[in-house]
Amino acid sequence: MKNIPDQSHVFLDTNILLYALADHPRFGRWCNTFLDRVHRGDVTGYISGVVLNELIHKLVIGEVAEKIGLKPGQVIQHLKRNPKALEKLEAYTIVDEVETAYNLIILEVTIDIFRTARGLMKVHHLMSNDALHLAVMQKSNLQNLVSNDPDFDGIDGIHVWKPREST
Repeated sequence: MKNIPDQSHVFLDTNILLYALADHPRFGRWCNTFLDRVHRGDVTGYISGVVLNELIHKLVIGEVAEKIGLKPGQVIQHLKRNPKALEKLEAYTIVDEVETAYNLIILEVTIDIFRTARGLMKVHHLMSNDALHLAVMQKSNLQNLVSNDPDFDGIDGIHVWKPREST
């Protein structure tokens, strides 16, 4: 945690928020400590609308799976048959809090960024959302990424900070 210098500007991958919110047994404490630093302004944290979309998707899937007793892979079909299950979920409140409570800067995804991401998919062999994260970072001149995703490892010009296991 202390390896990320104060005053750094970093883009957060969705997994960091998920680990913090779910109090992940291995990475939850590290991610929460990091988000505390962002909240205090020691580090400037950035996300995009894509990160928020990934976050709410994962939270909805997890919450519905837990409530109904389904496996995560069964949730989409359940929601297609029972759309009213989307009405009252805690996931909405959680994402509202993420948008406001952590002091994160939310970056836009424009059509130009989308076009850049398509090229990054080919060059770096990334899935579409990861390529969008990288394109947003490039557009905003961000070189630091906090992520546990190995797909970002080895991309020139990007420094990936990985969460550490809590001991």
